[in-house]
Amino acid sequence: MIVEALALTHSTPIGKLFDYESKVRTFDADVMMREVFEYFTAYTTDVVIITERALSVGIITLKDMVRVLSDWDNLMLPVKTFMTAPLKTFHSTMSIAEVLDEMKHARFDKIVVTHLDDLVGVMDQRHLLSLCYNQLTPFIKHEYNMLTSLMGMVNEGEKGLLKMATTDTLTGIGNRRLLEEVFQAHQSLKERYSITLFLLMFDIDGFKGINDTYGHNIGDLVLKELTSLVSRSIRKSDLFVRWGGEEFAILLRYTDPLTVMKIAEQIRKRIDEHPFKTITHLTCSFGLTLVQPGETLEMVMDRADKALYCAKEEGKNSVHLEIR
Repeated sequence: MIVEALALTHSTPIGKLFDYESKVRTFDADVMMREVFEYFTAYTTDVVIITERALSVGIITLKDMVRVLSDWDNLMLPVKTFMTAPLKTFHSTMSIAEVLDEMKHARFDKIVVTHLDDLVGVMDQRHLLSLCYNQLTPFIKHEYNMLTSLMGMVNEGEKGLLKMATTDTLTGIGNRRLLEEVFQAHQSLKERYSITLFLLMFDIDGFKGINDTYGHNIGDLVLKELTSLVSRSIRKSDLFVRWGGEEFAILLRYTDPLTVMKIAEQIRKRIDEHPFKTITHLTCSFGLTLVQPGETLEMVMDRADKALYCAKEEGKNSVHLEIR
């Protein structure tokens, strides 16, 4: 059962939308379609989950049932013949924003939510968007305005000047000033919208040696290629900037540090395994920290730098988390 009356933000856990007392009906993958059809006929529902050896493996919707009923003989076939698979489930602690981001790549629009080992709810992506629209639209608009206002000066000439002021000229991503502006805006919204922010700092291991051995032109090419690689590894809503030299920062919105640690580790591994065009191999060290309410960027950067230093001390090419 879906709980309609709830104040939502993009960081609201998806599990908050469901009444955990109402469980989703499951059927074994080898059950005949006739049994599933009878269930759809007897109860007001538009989806069931298919399991195999206690694992959720697929989904059957009313749309699937229409396809099944094109031939009554289909009712004597196992349900796995008609289910949509593989099934992607979302844990109840994942945020609405994270779920919607991942649903863009799903083969169906049903959001299947689990809590511990139980299936607690199923929702159409369109239904979720409808629930969120009225409450999230002001925030999304505010965020959009917050970012685009940096380009919204009096005239076109000033827009160009402001873009130059907030863009790193070598890599084309944001620079220190852009991070400072966005961070301050996010902190001002944090109390109202319960935003959870993380700052991920990283730099290139042994970059001075690259410049000394290959020259600064090659070093610049390495920075550009690294920037392109990392940009493809994060969401468009994440803010990626060059902090200075070979040091970079990413401002991310997620609900828990374990998710961000996983993302940081994926980026680290992707860099480690990437065949760079100029120097073949490159590694980076990462420092991650949670942004606390009321903190300044300087305070957060100091903690992220300490985490980055620990990653270096641990042997480089690693991710270190520093919460406090």
